[in-house]
Amino acid sequence: MQRLAYVRYLYREGVEESRLPTPLRSRAITSFHDAVENFIGLVAQQLGVELKRNTEFLGYWEAVKPFELPKKEQMRRLNDVRVALKHNGTFPSEHQIEQAREALADFFTTVTPKVFEVDFDAVDMVDLLTQPETARLVREAQTHADAGDYPMAMAGLVLAFDALLDHYATGDRPAGESPFRFGARLYRSDVVQIPGSGNSQINPKLKKLGQFAMDAQDALRVISLGIDYPSLARFRVMSPPVYGYADGSQRFVNLPSVRTLSADDYDWARHFIIESGLRASRADEIRGMQERAHELNWNPKTPFGERSWTGPVEPTPYEEVSVFEDETLDP
Repeated sequence: MQRLAYVRYLYREGVEESRLPTPLRSRAITSFHDAVENFIGLVAQQLGVELKRNTEFLGYWEAVKPFELPKKEQMRRLNDVRVALKHNGTFPSEHQIEQAREALADFFTTVTPKVFEVDFDAVDMVDLLTQPETARLVREAQTHADAGDYPMAMAGLVLAFDALLDHYATGDRPAGESPFRFGARLYRSDVVQIPGSGNSQINPKLKKLGQFAMDAQDALRVISLGIDYPSLARFRVMSPPVYGYADGSQRFVNLPSVRTLSADDYDWARHFIIESGLRASRADEIRGMQERAHELNWNPKTPFGERSWTGPVEPTPYEEVSVFEDETLDP
C-alpha cells in the first residue's frame, strides 16, 4: 500500500506541475512517466513476473503477459513526449500534457482494482506520513470530506498542519530545544499590554511587533522544514483559521467563502499537507540524533569532564635514518 501510495503521489505531483506556467509545467511529463514505471514494476511483482533490467518502457506491456495492460498507444505517446523533452529540449504542448494526465487517470483506475483488489482513489497517501498526530487529523478530516462537509474537513487539515509544525518544534519525547522551534510558541494573548486605570490598552507599536513576531516564527518553522511557502500562502487563504479556546474547543467562523469550499479545494489542500509532511520528514533524522544525544547525556553517573582547545596537533618528532646506517637491514 505504501508503494501504491507513492505511485499516486507521483501522479498527483504531475497533476500539480501540469497547472504551472510554461515551461515549468513540462516537468509533469517526467512525473507521469515515473509514476507509470513505478506502477508497472509493482504490478509485475504482484503478478510474480520478473522484469529484466534492460527492459524498455514499452517492453513492459509484453513482459507482464498474459495480463493485458491497457493504454499502450497512449503510453507510447507519453514516452515519445518525454524523450523529446529530455533529449531534444522540446517542450510538450498543453494538449499533450492534458492528454497524458487523462490517460494515466484511466490507466491507474482500470488496472489497480484488477491487480491489487483496491480502487486507485482509495489508496491513501497519508500512509506515507511519519508524523502520527498529523496523519490522525488528516484521516479524521477525510471522514468529513466523505460526508460532503468540506468546511469542517478543511478545518481538520488546518489542525493537521499546525500539528506538523509542532511535531518538529517540540517532538514526542524530551530531547532539548529543537532547532526547528525558534522560541516558545507565540499567541495573540502574548501581545504586551499597558495597565491603565480601567481596561488594559494595547500599545499599537507593540501590537505590530507582536504580529510580526508571530508571522516570522511561523515562516521560519515552515521554511526550515523545506515546506513550499507560496503553497502555504494559498492554503492559508483558502482555509478557515481555527482557534483554540479555554474550554478546550477548537472553532472556526463559517464565512460565506468557507461554505463555498469544493471537493477540488479540499483535494488540493490534502495533497499539500501530505507533501509538506514528506518534505518535513527529512528532519526526522535530526530529531532522532538529538533524542539519542539527550539519552546519553541525561543524568550521568559521573560528572562531565572538561577539555580545553589546544590548537593543532603537533607532528611527532622523528629522526631520519639512512639505509646505509641502519644495521638491521640486510646488505
